[in-house]
Amino acid sequence: MRTEAQMERKREPEEIHLVGLYTRNLGANLLGFITVVVLNLFTPLELFEIDKAVILAEQGWVIALFFHPLIICAAGFLQYLIQRPLSELMNRFRAGKKVQTKLKEKAKRRLLNLPIILSMVSLGMWIVITALVVILFEFSEIVSARAPLFIFFRSVMIGMVSSALSFFLVENYSRKNLIPWFFPQGKLSAVPGTLKIPIGRRIRVLYMAGTSIPMVILVGTLSFVLWRMEEDSFITLMEFGREVLIFSVILWMIFVVIALSLSRLVRKSISNPLGEILDVVGKVKGGDFTKRIRVVSNDEIGTLGDTGNEMITALIDRDKIRDTFGKYVTPEIRDKILAGLIPVNGERREATVLFSDLRAFTSYVQENKSEEVIKSMRAYFTAMETAIHRYKGLVLQYVGDEVEGVFGVPIAYEGHADQAVLAALEMRKNLDALNETRLKEGKKPFKHGIGIHTGEVLAGNTGSHDRLSYALIGDTVNLGSRIEDLTKKFHCDILISEDTVKHLTSSFEMKKCPPHKVKGYSKPITVFQIVN
Repeated sequence: MRTEAQMERKREPEEIHLVGLYTRNLGANLLGFITVVVLNLFTPLELFEIDKAVILAEQGWVIALFFHPLIICAAGFLQYLIQRPLSELMNRFRAGKKVQTKLKEKAKRRLLNLPIILSMVSLGMWIVITALVVILFEFSEIVSARAPLFIFFRSVMIGMVSSALSFFLVENYSRKNLIPWFFPQGKLSAVPGTLKIPIGRRIRVLYMAGTSIPMVILVGTLSFVLWRMEEDSFITLMEFGREVLIFSVILWMIFVVIALSLSRLVRKSISNPLGEILDVVGKVKGGDFTKRIRVVSNDEIGTLGDTGNEMITALIDRDKIRDTFGKYVTPEIRDKILAGLIPVNGERREATVLFSDLRAFTSYVQENKSEEVIKSMRAYFTAMETAIHRYKGLVLQYVGDEVEGVFGVPIAYEGHADQAVLAALEMRKNLDALNETRLKEGKKPFKHGIGIHTGEVLAGNTGSHDRLSYALIGDTVNLGSRIEDLTKKFHCDILISEDTVKHLTSSFEMKKCPPHKVKGYSKPITVFQIVN
């Protein structure tokens, strides 16, 4: 059994050979000849006034030895002509010559049609050559008038079985050795001018070749027997019964072998691709997107394989979009948006908002190079976002040097006010750590102010029809921003509103500040400074 690595390795042109196509097609025809000979030997030929000694005499042997090799030679020559586009393409590849697109397309089309073409050619050869043999026997007068009809009937029946066997043998070899090289990306069903054999038709061919044809042969033989027995018969009833029984047993044994062989080939043509599809799908389910389904047919299973590969590509693209999207919005919001769980018209929810803003940022931008500003801002935002995420908060947006975060939406949970305060304390620690690094690098440390407020917000997708943005709207948001601005007034880094204090379930060391008016509000508000 080949390992997975061997199966996935792309074969070189030097490793691809067409000899296997000849051995399978001609071998199927040779098996048909053997079947005809065996059945003829065990058929009561006396019933048709055919003396076996005469058939095996000099004239019979000359006819048999001449026409049987003639069929093999003719079939081989026709197969050579049919396969020329394949051999020309492979020879040019091996010689390192440029391959024309027209030749490549013709070779691909011929490869996909090859099994059905060879099987039809084989059946045609059986019909034509057998007809010639029958005519020769008729003119040679070594058999009776009805014998050629019987010979033609049986040969055509066996020819149908041989052509079916040729089809599945050639197709099996082609799928294993040729199609993976000619079609490394699959897409066999997209090749124009090809014949498609559906699965249902394969099963009907199997039924016909393994069940219907042997029954037709048996019934046809018995019909010829009855036809002959209408006249004087020169054999006894016991002899007749014995020869018919022997013939039936031989016919059964031959077609059991043929039916099992065809059944195995049909089963492999269906189960092997399906097994590979299931294997790849299982790996994709486990998160491995590196595998691809090997498409080796243009039937329903091949179309399913192409669709599966397109699905895997789409999943990879979706993950890329998902990961990229997650860099612009928080993963929680991203997943809800992609899942369609955020109401189009928004939703009113109780939440805690958090605003942080750097101090003296305008002068910092003017005094430093743009590269340094962007690098420092990225380090600051990363440190703040890490703290907010740690306590189940979401960063909604960065506006200049300001960070807007929220706790309790879009995923609702209890204790969002406590989580916001804990996140603010973590932001203080992260800023201290960042400033230590900046001081060591000879850079000016950062200072910021954080404002927190709890209340009802309208959360949802805002913006235009073409460009949406998940945002919070309402007085709660506005007041949170105003509270952050009050940190300048009270010379501190963390202030929380009175409403936030009412929602706290944990104890924090706080200092109450005097009521103060803020822009947009007629009444003064009371805020609390978080000491530690």
